[in-house]
Amino acid sequence: MTNAQPGWYPDPSGDVTKLRYFDGHLWTNDYTANPQVQGQVPVQQTTVTTTYTSNGSCTEGQIYPMTDTDRTLRLIAFVLNVVSTVACAILIIPLAWMIPMTVISWGVYKGKKANTVAFGVCTLLFMGIISGILLLCSKKDR
Repeated sequence: MTNAQPGWYPDPSGDVTKLRYFDGHLWTNDYTANPQVQGQVPVQQTTVTTTYTSNGSCTEGQIYPMTDTDRTLRLIAFVLNVVSTVACAILIIPLAWMIPMTVISWGVYKGKKANTVAFGVCTLLFMGIISGILLLCSKKDR
């Protein structure tokens, strides 16, 4: 699948009783029952066990699914983080935390890093009020 929006699609293996999640780039290992198929035994939803690294990122290409609203909130937060980082560049010292937090916010937007309350609060305190509020309003991954 190319240029497709993230979402639930018929399983590419041909099983019409279940839907599989496509993250916009790759098929995940998440399945759910196809509501359009009636009279079938429902397929139990499976989830992938995710291993997190010390910096909160997930391993082996695991993607955090999100709605279009969450994607928009996270993109705006990332853009505001970039603007804050550039605006504070003259002070040099804040770049020690602003650059890594901006990189992490890109990972949150792309779904490769978890959106947590802790990161939202840190963004609120150390990056910008608006971008922190946007991350706190977006769905939490953990």
